Amino acid sequence: MNHPEVILNREGLKKYLAGSLWFSKKEIHNFKAMKSKIEAGSLVKVFSQERFFLGVGYFNPAVFFSLKLLAKEDVEITEEFFKNRFLKALKLRKELFPGEKAFRLVFGEGDFLPGLIIDIFDKVGVVQIYTLGMEKLKKLVIQALEEVLPLSAIILKNTMEKRKEEGLENYVEIVKGRVNEPILVEIDSIKFLIPVLTGQKTGFFFDQRENRKVVAKISKEKEVVDCFCYLGAFSFYALKTGAKRATLVDTSEKALSLAEEIAKLNHWKQKILILKTDVFQFLKNMKETEVIVLDPPAFIKSHKDIKKGEKKYESLFSMGIVKAKEYCFVSSCSHFLTRENFFDMVMRCLRKSGKEGIILHQGFQAGDHPVNPFVKETLYLKSFLLKF
Repeated sequence: MNHPEVILNREGLKKYLAGSLWFSKKEIHNFKAMKSKIEAGSLVKVFSQERFFLGVGYFNPAVFFSLKLLAKEDVEITEEFFKNRFLKALKLRKELFPGEKAFRLVFGEGDFLPGLIIDIFDKVGVVQIYTLGMEKLKKLVIQALEEVLPLSAIILKNTMEKRKEEGLENYVEIVKGRVNEPILVEIDSIKFLIPVLTGQKTGFFFDQRENRKVVAKISKEKEVVDCFCYLGAFSFYALKTGAKRATLVDTSEKALSLAEEIAKLNHWKQKILILKTDVFQFLKNMKETEVIVLDPPAFIKSHKDIKKGEKKYESLFSMGIVKAKEYCFVSSCSHFLTRENFFDMVMRCLRKSGKEGIILHQGFQAGDHPVNPFVKETLYLKSFLLKF
């Protein structure tokens, strides 16, 4: 199939040779002409100024990174293309989580599919698309997904802020089967109720999976306070490993209600305390506790939020460190907070607390959120487990 051509300039070629998948208008030769000739979201073939073929991608001149690569080979972007990518991704997940039926199948650039996220909850697939180029390919995505996994239902959960930048509307659509939420799914031998239609993101956060296991190991016979708990995953991993009791703190009544039902399903109802309240206010007034988990939402969502967001993180971590008797798990899911700044922040919090602390564990996102070293935004989750 013939696609419009986009030509990278010298700066763009340099980035390409360094491994980048994203290119701004400054890196595209004769960008103004391309903008007027190519329909936004179209598939394009990419060349150097010397006419060397570089790859296939999609083009949207309305966003900062106007060109995103899907392949560096001269391939047709068909159902078969997505099927092959999904099969490769599935093979990795089966190696990482043998026997598990719930995981992130596709993590955007981490799986060389910019603009696409797919989470699998046993027989239900939840697809998130956040670029115009990928939106135009969604039929191929869904067809390929049906070929790769025997799913009874597929949901398009397109409710991301990034879509607005691409000129896309938000919507939720069940494109295959029927879904009565919450759906019951077993993850690491724990029964969860997942609100795939109305919950946060795809309904569950798989990225903290390995960090939850680390926190669970040190929580045996201890009291755990789980702040910004959402469905209580940190608490339930800890209870599974033998935690004495868990306090779940969040402002979402719906999430806490589901967490209570999850506790009943797993026979831990007598071992949890549910608190619907502001975490900052709660930490100010709480007594010291053996283990505190601080897994807040992203306080920094853009460059303009960096200073304000860093102050909020530092305030939160300072309170948690003061109130933690033995362990404090601190985390940030904002890629705008660098790992270096995160480390310096935690050290400042320790100094202010007057406590002697060591870092036992440095956490990243789980392996089903693979990091593409040439797209630094894919390394977004940072966490430390502190011991006092």
